Amino acid sequence: MTLAEGIELVLDRVGLEATNTTFKNRARRYININAVEIANLLKWWWLNRTVTFRTTKTFTITGASGVFTVGETVTGGTSSSTAVVDSHDTTNGLLFVYNESADFTASETITGGSSSTTATYQSAANTRVYTPVDGYVGAWWSFMNVTDEWPIEIIGPDEYDLWDEDRSLSGNVYKVLVGGTDSTTGYPEVEFYYTPSTTGQEIRARYQMAISTWAASNDGDTFLKLGIPQIGESALVYGATKLLLQEKGDEQGAQREANELVRAVALMKKQNLLQQGNRRYPSQVEDHDYMVRTDNQLVVEAG
Repeated sequence: MTLAEGIELVLDRVGLEATNTTFKNRARRYININAVEIANLLKWWWLNRTVTFRTTKTFTITGASGVFTVGETVTGGTSSSTAVVDSHDTTNGLLFVYNESADFTASETITGGSSSTTATYQSAANTRVYTPVDGYVGAWWSFMNVTDEWPIEIIGPDEYDLWDEDRSLSGNVYKVLVGGTDSTTGYPEVEFYYTPSTTGQEIRARYQMAISTWAASNDGDTFLKLGIPQIGESALVYGATKLLLQEKGDEQGAQREANELVRAVALMKKQNLLQQGNRRYPSQVEDHDYMVRTDNQLVVEAG
């Protein structure tokens, strides 16, 4: 089902004109609201994502003639040093690179090998703060140093500050803090401890994505593309219909849709348990006849 088809179903159930732009925008917004709320109910399998990124060095540059291309090699005009471009932050005049051959010289011109973009190199620093996901994140599950094969522990702000108060330590990465959001993009930032001293190391992060805001340009997208599985389509329709009926003052109709929403979400929860294999979930009630002690006591009857 596409978002447009979902909007049409919602408006048909409410009795509103399905071609009216105002009604369509309202229904789309209500569908989106329900999607966000449902997404935050559980650790849904269908929101799990994985991203990989590299440790980098941050070049401060000025006077860029264009945009440096990801993956191209930049060369210093004076030092002849080289590095590979990871990304170019044109807003803040920052170039993120890895696999640099040697130090660059202040005020020298650097040139991109494929884009022919030029800029003046000012300074460099090891990158401590990263924005690995170009979007919103509902939860972070894990970080892994893939290159050196060790896990990176997620810690809180108090512990992070105590480990390195002035952010001066560099070396291998062992800990990560979810620090906040980027002031320009609003995307989540993560901060490493130590500040990575080696560039080009591959870091893998597992996380739960957050549902984004849907616009009219998304109407042709399927719910699956938007991050919602088939089992969740009906829940979004019932939820949006409920809100529209409440808006119209039809409390009886809204309650009917609310009941359907509860039923649909229950099915979603049941289906969510099936994604981790054909496992049984044992009862939490102890029903053993005997208890075995591992000390020097005799085996005794539990009851």
